[in-house]
Amino acid sequence: MKKRYIALIVLAALIVIVFAALKVAPGIAKNYIVDHSQELIGRKMKIENVEFSPFSFTVTVDDFAIYEPDGTTPFVAFEKFRINVNPSHLIKKEISVSEIYLKGLYTRVAQRGDKFNFSDILNKFAADSTAGSTAKEAPASDSAQALNLDPTESIGFNIAVENITLEKGNIIYEDLKVGSKIHIQDFSVAIPAVYFSNKDTDIGVNLKFANGGDLGVNVQFNMKTQDFGVNVTLNNLALSVAKPYLNDFIKYKDFEGSLGVNLNVAGNVNNVLSSNVSGTVSVDGIKLTETSGKTLGVSHVGVGIAKANLNEMDFRVDSVIVNGAYAHLDLYKDGKTNIDVLLEPLNKPTKAAPVDSTEKEAPKTAEKSKPLKAVINKLQVVNTNVTATDHTPKQTFNYKVSNIAVNGSNINFNTPCTINVSAAFPEGGALTLKYKGALSDIGTMDAYISVKNLALKHFSPYSHHYTGYPISSGTMAFASENKMNDWNIDSKNTIDIYNIDVADKDANTDPEFTVPMKVGLYILKDKDDKIEFDVPVKGNVQDPEFSYLKIVWQTVMNLLIKVALSPLKVVGNVAATGAGAIGIDLGKNDEIYIDPLASSFTSEQYAKAQKMVEVLAKDKKLKLNFVQNFNMKKTVEAYKTHKLKTDFYKATQNKTTLNELDEKAIVAIEDKDSAYAAYAAEHAKELDRKTMEKEILAMAEARNQELLKTLQQQPGVTKKNLTITTAPRGALTQRKAMYKVQIDVQ
Repeated sequence: MKKRYIALIVLAALIVIVFAALKVAPGIAKNYIVDHSQELIGRKMKIENVEFSPFSFTVTVDDFAIYEPDGTTPFVAFEKFRINVNPSHLIKKEISVSEIYLKGLYTRVAQRGDKFNFSDILNKFAADSTAGSTAKEAPASDSAQALNLDPTESIGFNIAVENITLEKGNIIYEDLKVGSKIHIQDFSVAIPAVYFSNKDTDIGVNLKFANGGDLGVNVQFNMKTQDFGVNVTLNNLALSVAKPYLNDFIKYKDFEGSLGVNLNVAGNVNNVLSSNVSGTVSVDGIKLTETSGKTLGVSHVGVGIAKANLNEMDFRVDSVIVNGAYAHLDLYKDGKTNIDVLLEPLNKPTKAAPVDSTEKEAPKTAEKSKPLKAVINKLQVVNTNVTATDHTPKQTFNYKVSNIAVNGSNINFNTPCTINVSAAFPEGGALTLKYKGALSDIGTMDAYISVKNLALKHFSPYSHHYTGYPISSGTMAFASENKMNDWNIDSKNTIDIYNIDVADKDANTDPEFTVPMKVGLYILKDKDDKIEFDVPVKGNVQDPEFSYLKIVWQTVMNLLIKVALSPLKVVGNVAATGAGAIGIDLGKNDEIYIDPLASSFTSEQYAKAQKMVEVLAKDKKLKLNFVQNFNMKKTVEAYKTHKLKTDFYKATQNKTTLNELDEKAIVAIEDKDSAYAAYAAEHAKELDRKTMEKEILAMAEARNQELLKTLQQQPGVTKKNLTITTAPRGALTQRKAMYKVQIDVQ
């Protein structure tokens, strides 16, 4: 009995001694580490308190810090660290940590080139490791092995870490070379559990950036299969944080904007490139200020990603939306643009690395790349404006293109797709463009361009530069049908100019072309002040000598010179038109003749209407009413013939949509053409008179709306002082189709 009591007393004493040792040991270890920190890591350290609870197997560390080499500035620090271990789980061959808690983590990482503010610590560890190591390194394997994080295969134990919490963390990164600073403040991490086994681990991280924006990251990871899923949510990240790094790429004055991201990534650690990415990316309020003070930017760009897989080269985009983009293009006399100035850092010559001629690379076998699968389901660009300034002419050219809109759907990389573009020019001008082609072969495409009601006076700097004559008035319409195959273009262009006039030649300039502009324009105009001609263009776009605009301009100049040197035409034109040809002849002041079958207006009709509404800017009491009238009976017969010719043209030319050039070809079809006559005889009975009358009235209303939209952009015109209507059905007996202007007083 006594021996048993003695054994129990000894065991109790040993337990007390162990617990006392465990209680005292942390303090001894703390004092040793703090006192020998310079020897251990080469830095001064601070540890306020270390405790170990033998009952709960919990280690707590309070007020820890590692200082910079100056001994006073913190490098890494935290307020409290706590870890709890469950030793009972060792029986089940599991290393279990029930809690890891870290509060107030602070670290500052500073970089200058390839040196960091902790490089001295790494160098010390590397030196100690080299001095104490005698083992030879195992040769590296030539073949890459899959990552294996399963601890049961290496140590025979599962590992589980639960309740990982980080509170009020602050991380600062500074690049001293470029002067950037990124501060992640008050961030937190909450991880319910990390399993080094066939269980999913959930990791949640929330960060805030001192300059604006917050980041949320949620990760699901399986250590056994190495499958992962990541969701990244970034809200309103201030992009000004990237300003110091932009200096290596662009020359600028200021930059601002914000970034938003919501992405999901799913894949496997052993084949990251095969991961599938989906989600949205957006930038807002982008504004880049150039050194000149001018700005480029966009209000919003949003991209919806349905799928992106780099390994499969499969990229599917739900939508690309651009709203409120604005830009300018300045062309300087030295041939450079503001874009060249902006990209000046990239254009600086760099020294080439020396080549060792003694070493020859082994020839590489070219791997067959996977075909690119890319599609954009929806492309939309709205509210975009571009301003162009050309300083190369003797007088600076300034022009603004506004309300640029781009629309496209199902845009594939390899399959031809259609993209529509529209834009507005000053004083009611308009542009439409229809492009059809495959992005993988831009050398083969179809493009149709239409420009209407273009005010020519804005282009006076070019006329002054090339001919010496400034343009004082005139409007132009331009239609161009372009077919390109393997960069060889066949372009049909038609130009319609009305009421163009030039001022006296500038005696102080030396133009590039010696052209008698006044005489040439005078002869080219018909009795209604119109000029119409076609300009065919053919050639290879990749030929350095090829210039589309140069061909068109040269054709115009050759035409002017040719007619100006023909005295017979001068005499004939004067005799035919009389003195009225030298001024603006609108015919009757209150009438504009129209074609009741035309879907839009000519440059002449636009110009006459615009001339008439000038009176509204001079007298605000006046009111104008444009009344459209035509003879319905004659128009129905003409419309019937036009519809038959149109249907015949579509059938024979295999076309479903028509442009201005097609309309001209339809008008040119002769009534006596045998093929057309046979077609008309077969299909004439199919056309119903009442249906045609409704269609004619619909075209009339469309003309009213188009004319109203254009005239409302003129100075002095309001919704109250201008109306455009069609005469009542019973009054549509006018012999000539026209708009007659009625004047009233408000």
